[in-house]
Amino acid sequence: MKCPRCEREFAFEFLNVQQWLKSTTLDSEQLSFLLCNYEGPLCSECTADFQSSFYASGVNPAMVKPKSNQKR
Repeated sequence: MKCPRCEREFAFEFLNVQQWLKSTTLDSEQLSFLLCNYEGPLCSECTADFQSSFYASGVNPAMVKPKSNQKR
């Protein structure tokens, strides 16, 4: 299987994606972001990097909603 983040081939050791989702240590917000932004499971290296850097800036930019009444 090819990792959608780094594009390296890796051995996917689960029968299906649902088993992978149940076994991962990612929290619900991380899983939501991953499912919305990638086409499949990440390799173990990318999963570890993704998990350790997800909250690095306090709020993931993809989760911030723009202010609708902001003056220019």
